[in-house]
Amino acid sequence: MIASPRTSHPRTAHGILSLILTGCLVLMGLICARTGNAGTNSTFPDSTENRSPVVIDKNTEWNATIYRISGGDCTIEWSARNSEIGVVKHWSACARPLAEQQPLWIQVAAEFFSRDPHAGSLRTLFWGRLEPDNATGPHELSFRMALAAYQSPGWDKNRGRARNGDNNGFVKDLANRAMIYPELKALFTRFHRSVYFSCAEKVLVVRASKLPFYDQLKRHGVKATDKLPFDCMAWFAVSESAESR
Repeated sequence: MIASPRTSHPRTAHGILSLILTGCLVLMGLICARTGNAGTNSTFPDSTENRSPVVIDKNTEWNATIYRISGGDCTIEWSARNSEIGVVKHWSACARPLAEQQPLWIQVAAEFFSRDPHAGSLRTLFWGRLEPDNATGPHELSFRMALAAYQSPGWDKNRGRARNGDNNGFVKDLANRAMIYPELKALFTRFHRSVYFSCAEKVLVVRASKLPFYDQLKRHGVKATDKLPFDCMAWFAVSESAESR
């Protein structure tokens, strides 16, 4: 650090030049470090000082092990019940976009896969609802589903149902074809696993005008009276990726 001219002792031109050069090298190193990390999405909007380590809680009431992490205004949990080996429930209280939640997901998943005695048996991730339980949470999954249904010839937007009569099956297949969950796919790819939308239950359908993201849908030609699926209970199947076998 270069001291203020008012308080520093006189220096030679060579000494000042050396200090300036050193400062530039340090600054360049910091910039390069940040640039190198940008592609991995390893940084969280809040500083790492505001991110607590993963807490492992043995919940006797639910007979489950809960992996929990908090960062800024976000909390992420993975719950693994001993009575349902191979099933993990994902829970989030976070208003940030899914891509910005990923660093916390990664830390929770890393702790689960490295510490849970049944991690190797993981076959199902229960996401819960597509719509966030928290009113301020992101609506990305719901928006992607509604838009994909609007664009699909298999959905009757006037009647608000799948043309084959199976709303649950339609939503499940559409979620995979339209890939509405790229952030989740990227998470499991990091741990050499594949994931796909395996089951949809209790599909909800409403007029587009009632959706909180209707303004976004309008830009794609959606009409206020179009009836679209936007929510359901979502289950994902998890398996080892082919290259890791």
